[in-house]
Amino acid sequence: MMDEHNTDPVIWTFLPGLHGTEELYGSVRERLPAGTLAEFINLPSSGKQDYQSLFEWLDNELPKGKKRIIIAESFSGPLAIRLTNKRPDEIAGIVLAATFCDAPLNPGFALLPLRPLFMVKPPLKALRHFLIGEDASEAKVAELRSIIQSIPASTLSKRVRTILQLMEQDNPSLPDLPMLILQASNDNLIPWEAQRKLEACYPNTSVHWIESPHLIFQSYPDACMVRLVEFAKSIESH
Repeated sequence: MMDEHNTDPVIWTFLPGLHGTEELYGSVRERLPAGTLAEFINLPSSGKQDYQSLFEWLDNELPKGKKRIIIAESFSGPLAIRLTNKRPDEIAGIVLAATFCDAPLNPGFALLPLRPLFMVKPPLKALRHFLIGEDASEAKVAELRSIIQSIPASTLSKRVRTILQLMEQDNPSLPDLPMLILQASNDNLIPWEAQRKLEACYPNTSVHWIESPHLIFQSYPDACMVRLVEFAKSIESH
């Protein structure tokens, strides 16, 4: 149980998307408000990649007894929800960014358009279309491809299959928890129906749409940071 009079600052804990690494959060780090305590989690790059196994790993990895805002992108959304349900006294709020509460794609054909992402050298066109947007700079796309190349293709494939096995009932409701949903309006990876289902899963939440491709923090870090700061302040005021 957390000490109600604990005055330690709240930690912003960032959980990554399908890439599973903190390496794409440089622009976020640069924009953190002065004095913010933040940690960026790297998911295991090998071994089991199902949500239950990753949840158990994360629960053991994060020190207990500290107040946190969990900020989860894409793949890590369901992981963050599980952690929050396990540690209700520690999690001050949760941010779900470009993520889902149910398998967002039809398992029968979902892997077909994503196969280029598992190639030794993912095509730049595929990275722009599915992840970072047509307007992304060459440097950003090159960085993204380098990071994806560093991740075993088998690990990426396991994570996609984990997503495809997700069911809405796997996610607890969390009715009393402050929650912010950041939706990417130009997301070519998560369909509109899945975005709306996430909002339906958590109706008592604040929702903001940002004109962004799937990698919302990497593409529009300024707009995201404005919303994160507002959310953190709203928690402090209660």
